Amino acid sequence: MPQPFDDIVVVDFSSGWPGSIASMIMSDFGAKVIKIEPPNGDPYREFPQFHLWNRGKKSVVVDLNTLSGKNHALKLIEQADVLIESFRPGETDDFGINYDDAKTRNEQLIYCSITAFGPKGPYSHYKPYEGIIAAKVGRYTVFTGQTPRTGPHFGVVQVASHGTAMAAVRGIISALIVKLRTGKGQRVETSLMQGITPFDVNNWLMWQMMLKFPERFQDDPQSDPNRQPGVGYQPIRTKDGEWIQMANLIARLFRSSLESMDLGYILKDSRFEKAPLLMPDDREELRDMIIKKGQEKTLNEWMNIFVNGTSDVAAEPFMTTQQGIHHPQVTYNKHIEDVYDPIVGDMKQLGVLVKMSKTPGDIKGPAPYLGEHTNEIINKDIRRNSNVEKHKFEELPAHPLSGFTILDLSTVIAGPLSTSLNFELGIRVIRIETVEGDTMRRNFDGLGANRTQAGAENISIDLKNPEGHKIFMKLVSKADILVHNMRPGASERLGIGYEQVREVNPSIIYLYAGGYGDSGPHSHRPAMHPIGGAVIGGAISQLGNDFLPDKDISMTVDEIKEVARRLGRANETNPDPNSSMVISTGSLLGLLARERFGQSQYILSTMLGANAYANADDFFTYEGKPQRSIPDSNGYGIHALYRLYEAKQGWIFLACIFEEEWQLFCKSIGRDDLIHDTRFETPEKRNEHDKDLAEILKDIFVTLNANEWENKLIPLDVACVEVEESGMFNFYSQDPHVEANNFIRPAETLRIGSYWRYSPVVEMSLTPTRVGSGPLRGEHTRSILVELGYSEEEINELKYKLIVDWEEPSTWQEAGH
Repeated sequence: MPQPFDDIVVVDFSSGWPGSIASMIMSDFGAKVIKIEPPNGDPYREFPQFHLWNRGKKSVVVDLNTLSGKNHALKLIEQADVLIESFRPGETDDFGINYDDAKTRNEQLIYCSITAFGPKGPYSHYKPYEGIIAAKVGRYTVFTGQTPRTGPHFGVVQVASHGTAMAAVRGIISALIVKLRTGKGQRVETSLMQGITPFDVNNWLMWQMMLKFPERFQDDPQSDPNRQPGVGYQPIRTKDGEWIQMANLIARLFRSSLESMDLGYILKDSRFEKAPLLMPDDREELRDMIIKKGQEKTLNEWMNIFVNGTSDVAAEPFMTTQQGIHHPQVTYNKHIEDVYDPIVGDMKQLGVLVKMSKTPGDIKGPAPYLGEHTNEIINKDIRRNSNVEKHKFEELPAHPLSGFTILDLSTVIAGPLSTSLNFELGIRVIRIETVEGDTMRRNFDGLGANRTQAGAENISIDLKNPEGHKIFMKLVSKADILVHNMRPGASERLGIGYEQVREVNPSIIYLYAGGYGDSGPHSHRPAMHPIGGAVIGGAISQLGNDFLPDKDISMTVDEIKEVARRLGRANETNPDPNSSMVISTGSLLGLLARERFGQSQYILSTMLGANAYANADDFFTYEGKPQRSIPDSNGYGIHALYRLYEAKQGWIFLACIFEEEWQLFCKSIGRDDLIHDTRFETPEKRNEHDKDLAEILKDIFVTLNANEWENKLIPLDVACVEVEESGMFNFYSQDPHVEANNFIRPAETLRIGSYWRYSPVVEMSLTPTRVGSGPLRGEHTRSILVELGYSEEEINELKYKLIVDWEEPSTWQEAGH
């Protein structure tokens, strides 16, 4: 069977997570990936994840500092379809391989640049480390309050890297489709600073609304560092001292969880009959009841009830990443696969990104030795069939994927946000919403829907009604992609399953964005975002070293409540956007396969698999593999040279992960003696004496203000930044670097009027991307029905019967009016 990237040649100059994972995905789905390395090799070769991130690639050593090396690189560029690079801005100019140089040699080349902070502005030359980005833009305020101390808190799951890797793949796919239609190559650009933005669903918009509508939005409830998790998300401690993440946000699931825990009787009490929507005192009383009940059974007893006794309770034990590898559904889905690596031996590695029924991916082999394929590739023809692919010569589209349509039936965050990301690339998104409205509209006055559904046209239909189903099938006949996240069997019962839809539109790409999967031991179960965090290990890693109490000690309800609060803070919402990144990429893999080979198909993406990719620094194993680097229990960072420090005023984040960076740092602060200190002379010894080193640096950093440290060390090329302590909203709304890169744009909705939103996560040189705003429920019902041929009289009749619906566009009263 063909694969989406068959015969595509990729020349990969990148180093680090985003570029490496992007080209790994391309290799898994058919591309020939040539990894260009300097004579000493990719510096990440010293890290265990190199064996995963670079599987299936060919390694060619090229010294770009020499004339012959530049010539070899340009020769490869001439024959490539795609180039990926992660140099800091200006470095490709020095090497003679910048976009203009490459375009001169190969006009049809797709040239993908991945930077840290974007191509220009005062921070453009800063080193591309996740911690530097997260600290600088305010991401580390999300976890404030996870521990009793004040100040920002380190984040383990590398969401910027994950988001940027997927953005790069989507951008490359979009550019390849433009090339198929027009014969033209172009530049694709993304950055960690863009890749991190979809993980802020509410915060920035909420703070804008607090200024614009102060009577309606008096504070941001999510900014309380000491808040308890929602009662539906309450972690419980079991009789044997284990911890279970409950994840029952929706009323039906929450009530089912109470029944399963023998607490269903309380629903007859008038105080609790509307659970989980309760008055504060009643909510806390119920929370205590749930915590007490949790201690009556062991982990295995509870999980037997939740897995086998019901299909309507979302609950999973808190696991490490290494434990998550062995979850039965992870194994069943092949989210983990066996690979033999010649250096470390037998490995269990992260599986392919999504399952595709007609153009499936597969792992092509282990990571290469340094320079293993230099002689095979240098000065030889590597083109195969890629450069003779037939192209149309249409006019450039307004946006990369103009002319394609997605039908989105998904709910809450993961699915809708995924189609919003694809809207940015030009796809028309028609969102099918129930007449009751999506769950996202029931919290914070529905503000989150302005991000998750941004750009979508919204039609509100009762799909259970035959006439509503008929309307939907008319839309199916015109669509290219369909996305939904109903549990297995639900779509078939509605008459919109894959085979049912194919009867109307045989060329449709049908993506199921499941929690667990479409079959297998847990596929019948519901999954909200905390499930992905619990199973795949992000939450327990975020909690930090040695935090959970010993299993055999007894704990009071209040003690359990405090640990559960911190677990809830650790298990924040990133598993949903993590899934969005993969769903959006998977649907475009399907589109590329159809455009290249005429293959429409069924695609499976899961929350478990997507979050495994977001934890790609540890979602693999082999004998002797080092343990994952996780933070201390106070949330400063993973070691003395990659962590937060309090300065005289403010906080800084320091990132020195390589030996030469350590030495440069010591010299930059006038402490050459540390280089020769026997406790710190090797990475192994620094790890052994990490607490000693952290104490020394702690005393050094309190001597200057945070901004002074940044101004002192950055010019010396030491990665050290002042931490944004007010949140991402403050950084993106005020920092001049944002404006320099056009990383925010204005938007407007009928209800809230004008506001600012984040720019697209990927930019393209010939076919610009775009932004949109979130629709009201059913805002486009009438216009879509008119497009389908319905008369005004018919539309009014459908509305009267509640077969279709829309909410009225009432506006809110602004401050000062």
